[in-house]
Amino acid sequence: MTSPAAGSHYHLLTLTGHPPTAAARLVRAVRSGATTPTVLVDVTATGDLDVEALGSLARLSMLLRSVGGGVVLVGASPVARQLTARTGTAWLLPAHRDVETAVASLPASGRPWTVTELAPGCSSALPQPAEGG
Repeated sequence: MTSPAAGSHYHLLTLTGHPPTAAARLVRAVRSGATTPTVLVDVTATGDLDVEALGSLARLSMLLRSVGGGVVLVGASPVARQLTARTGTAWLLPAHRDVETAVASLPASGRPWTVTELAPGCSSALPQPAEGG
């Protein structure tokens, strides 16, 4: 198996439920279990994303970008896409209609991209937050 650091893996996570709560829960899960810094977030099963949910995902994307990854939205509604454009977060949260298109947009690494599961209890690929923060 190739190393996640080789750039050929991504996490595919589904956002369900109340968007702000679901986004906060997803951010915590990624911070504790990401083994690769690229996260595709499928938002087709949730209601329209609001500013609070997009803010959480944008902050996560900034963190992931610091280690060579990012957040990609899958199935975002036209309303969510307009909101990212109006808030200036579209560059942090690129949106695609489906998983196949999102994966095709990922940088070429010479290997096919494959989905990988979050690994609870394992060391994360992300920097650990400072004490008290």
